[in-house]
Amino acid sequence: MMQQDKIEKVSDALATAWRDGGSVNISENLWPADLEESMAIQDAFDVKIKEEITGWKIAATDKLSQRAQGLDHPAFFGRYYKSVTQESPALFRMSDFRNQPILVEAELGLRLGQDLPTREESYNIEEIHDAVEAVVMTIDVVDTRWYCDPSDWPVPGCLDALKAAADFSNAGAFVVGDEVAGWRNLDLASLPIAIYLDGKFASRGGVIGRAPSEPFPRDRRLDFSEMVAGLRWTANALSERGLGMRKGQTITTGSAAQVFAQPGAEATMRYGEGGEFGEIQITIA
Repeated sequence: MMQQDKIEKVSDALATAWRDGGSVNISENLWPADLEESMAIQDAFDVKIKEEITGWKIAATDKLSQRAQGLDHPAFFGRYYKSVTQESPALFRMSDFRNQPILVEAELGLRLGQDLPTREESYNIEEIHDAVEAVVMTIDVVDTRWYCDPSDWPVPGCLDALKAAADFSNAGAFVVGDEVAGWRNLDLASLPIAIYLDGKFASRGGVIGRAPSEPFPRDRRLDFSEMVAGLRWTANALSERGLGMRKGQTITTGSAAQVFAQPGAEATMRYGEGGEFGEIQITIA
């Protein structure tokens, strides 16, 4: 059973870290006990910071992650806010983040062309499909307000799923780019996506350390129908919590390539073998 005083105490600490900087280092008995408690903390956290939501981050959208957690749907969602969202080309400061090195992820997002408000009946897949206005290029900057020993970051122990769910799914910052050219006719699950730092190749594939020649696991990437299915799950999960999505918001659906940011280096995510389907940029100075 959730403890309301615990939810208030932890969400207060996270909200203070959001406003004032720093991180949250609390005793283990105050850590989220289960996913429902994590989401209750996130909801309380959201109420306390009173920020405008620009998008949503869906966790564990791919089949490999879901199987590992014994799920047949995404695990949870997080919020992106206007204060940490920029259009490409984006410029952030290293001091904007708690944990270094900063992990940046090239992703594909779904931009909504209409509201998906809270309601009693579940959304069907056709309604969600019709609500999608475009597939856009996005960058998720991974960070956390939970304390993490710098020598451990960013190993999985620092990115505990229950703590991540309470902290907006480790959403540190968000960059939104243009529509992916010709997305309606692309196999998005097979679309090559690579990251370049100051014009030099740095990463391809969703796992740090993967060799450029290694094929990207098919069950780590989503095609359009799978992206829409993840969005449907999220819209219905939000609706059950009395929350809705708004026209213009962008929903990210999982990492396609990752790299650690280098201070001052321009990171360019190119979609297609030569960037023929577009590119998006971020610099963390």
